[in-house]
Amino acid sequence: MPDTSQLVFFVIGCCATLAFLFILFEQRSTPPKNYSSRNKDYYPCKVITTFEQKMFLRLHEAFPQHYILAQVAFSGLITTKQLKLRAKFNRKVTDFVILDAKMEVIAIIELDDPSHIGKEKEDAMRDEMLTQAGYKVFRYTHIPSIRTLKKDIRQ
Repeated sequence: MPDTSQLVFFVIGCCATLAFLFILFEQRSTPPKNYSSRNKDYYPCKVITTFEQKMFLRLHEAFPQHYILAQVAFSGLITTKQLKLRAKFNRKVTDFVILDAKMEVIAIIELDDPSHIGKEKEDAMRDEMLTQAGYKVFRYTHIPSIRTLKKDIRQ
């Protein structure tokens, strides 16, 4: 049986974790300061995270002659005749899609932050869907250099 001090530390740790999660949830669900009160159900949120913004800018630097799209729905990239398979990708989005001057997809970029830890199998299944459709998928856990991007995504 744990002693009293261990129990106290455990309870304090649980409370601290819950408080942290509550603060995170409140920040995400609280409308922005410039939000108009007349529209009570919907309000804007950021399209991409700060981490993704850095990657977007890096991709733009590496491929200035290409179009960089962010948050592209899988349904805009792949399709199937089987309804059961469609449900597997219906609500998924890619982080970035790079298009050439002819508007052809040359690469799909996935940027994995710490929230992807433990989701490797899910990520592999996502990549497999896109790869099977004929796309090149590149997954990064950090913002790669321009040189690395150009090397990885050969045109």
